[in-house]
Amino acid sequence: MKPTFSIIFFTVISGAGLGMLSLLALADLCPARLLPPPALTTGAALALALIFCGLASSVLHLATPANAWRAFSRFGTSWLSREAVFAALLAPVALGYGWSLAAGAGSWLRAVLAVLACALACTVIYCTAMIYASLKPVRQWHSRWTPANYLLLGHWSGALLLLALASAYGADPAPFVWLAAGFGSAALIVKLGYWRAVDDGSAAPTLERAIGVREGVRPPGVSVARARLFDVGHSHGTFLTNEFGFTLARRHATALRGAALALAFGLPALGISAGARGPAVATALAGFCIIGLLAERWLFFAEARHTVRLYHGDART
Repeated sequence: MKPTFSIIFFTVISGAGLGMLSLLALADLCPARLLPPPALTTGAALALALIFCGLASSVLHLATPANAWRAFSRFGTSWLSREAVFAALLAPVALGYGWSLAAGAGSWLRAVLAVLACALACTVIYCTAMIYASLKPVRQWHSRWTPANYLLLGHWSGALLLLALASAYGADPAPFVWLAAGFGSAALIVKLGYWRAVDDGSAAPTLERAIGVREGVRPPGVSVARARLFDVGHSHGTFLTNEFGFTLARRHATALRGAALALAFGLPALGISAGARGPAVATALAGFCIIGLLAERWLFFAEARHTVRLYHGDART
């Protein structure tokens, strides 16, 4: 699939903001008071800024941005519509939660808003992931690994941002170090599992499977039938070849995977384990993670191969 920067930016930046908001609300609900009130207010503002910046960039992907409101009209059948609806519900809840933090509102109201903000933030991430996981023609996306990756990577980057926030306000960083370590380990395991599933081509669609030859539609007496494409049906580039014909060389994919692992996981893990937890260093580690996740998300799109490519010359997708 052709990677589009607006969608890459949206899924990574909004994912980090949603993960941070979710974890911030949980930290606020913790009886131990892990963060001072000014840190909570600043954290909520930063998370909201990331979420809204990401959502705004997603509109740039639309051919006609003025028609973005139509995304709300198919809630029953479209994960994109569900994402839009839950994001719209999150906005007033998150703003109300931020106001309750800044104004020092009653504990019961703040607790209710924190629970709602946490639940809605996780729901929006899940809906975003399911937009891709629900697409059966794209084998690399139509997998249980996709929503798990989105949820864990969003919370991993959010946990690093929360660690930087705790360091900046002089809070005890230990709980946030453990939180980041837990999400980082889980996210790394799931990411490696996703890549292993992507590389396993044993169940990949082929032209024989696409036209039913493999399932028994073949001439009598022929045990093995092979399909061959005679003509792609066009002489110039089309929308399908432009959007679905993107090809990434194996060596480039391997190099980019290594860079994504090093930036998104390696450097933050080394920094945390080495005890480098000052505000500047913690912020830099979160920045490296987000840069690495941008590379990871670019690969998520670049390595996806739509089944329609079988009818344009690919042997398998």
